[in-house]
Amino acid sequence: MALLFKRKTSVEKLETELAALRARAKTLGSRHAAAEAAFVDAKAKLQRHLLEADLDADEKVGVKLEAAVAACAQKRDNFADALGEARKMISAVEANLAAERTAIERAAAADKLAQQVAAVEATLPKFMSAGGALTDALSAISFHYETGEMARFLGNTMAQLEIAAGFSLAELRATVDRIKTGDAAIPRVEPQPAPLTVIEQPPPTQTVFMLRSANYRDHDGRKRFAGQHEDAIMPVPIAQRALRHGVAVSVADPRRAQLRGARGGDFNPLAPDVVDLDALEEPKGVPYLGVDIADPALRAANFTVIDRGPARALKVTP
Repeated sequence: MALLFKRKTSVEKLETELAALRARAKTLGSRHAAAEAAFVDAKAKLQRHLLEADLDADEKVGVKLEAAVAACAQKRDNFADALGEARKMISAVEANLAAERTAIERAAAADKLAQQVAAVEATLPKFMSAGGALTDALSAISFHYETGEMARFLGNTMAQLEIAAGFSLAELRATVDRIKTGDAAIPRVEPQPAPLTVIEQPPPTQTVFMLRSANYRDHDGRKRFAGQHEDAIMPVPIAQRALRHGVAVSVADPRRAQLRGARGGDFNPLAPDVVDLDALEEPKGVPYLGVDIADPALRAANFTVIDRGPARALKVTP
């Protein structure tokens, strides 16, 4: 039963009052617009009578039209006055509602700060007592240099903390009352910045033209198939291996223009002639050109280092 007769808060009462006033103002605005239109119409009829009718013979009609104009004007003005008063009341209620909400927010902020100060006041003596006990324990073995320095540091810190706490807590207790009265701003907690999202760059790839069908594993270890006489996008090391072993050529190779698509998509990844690029043995000491080369033509080319033997010194006879 208590829930059925729950009393409204001051904010809820003001919100209800404001909603009713806005609805009333909307109705008055509609009625005022209709009265204004009726006034304009009545005035037009009177003017047309004055310009076109026989003023002596139709005097009663003129009096009736004048009365209609006066009545419409009075009705329009009444609605205009009521609408103006309703708007003033709306402004007053809006101001009261804003003030009430601000007071509630200030009371909540002051109560939160009071609880935080109380927590510090309850914890500080325990911390000071423990710090003092630790300082005494360290001082008892001050013949050890580092231990003595720790005792002196801790003693100085505790003394400074005690003085600072005396001033800070008194100021914070006064701030609680100042927040309630509006003399101090409501403490705002700055939102934590969102963690930076690191966008991982995709591993580098290289496009080659396949002279033979081949299987290989991509950056994620998944098995891939590249069909003969088709372009294939591969991890750079796999593409370079295919180039070195003649399984593929650069996309600038003239054979690409002649052979591309010649198989018509007729592939069997399990056929015995399909090359396993991951199983090909690499010659030792033969580097390949990676993606750090700026020129794409050089990057796609299959350059190798030729072993010319040990360096020899030449003697020049003058």
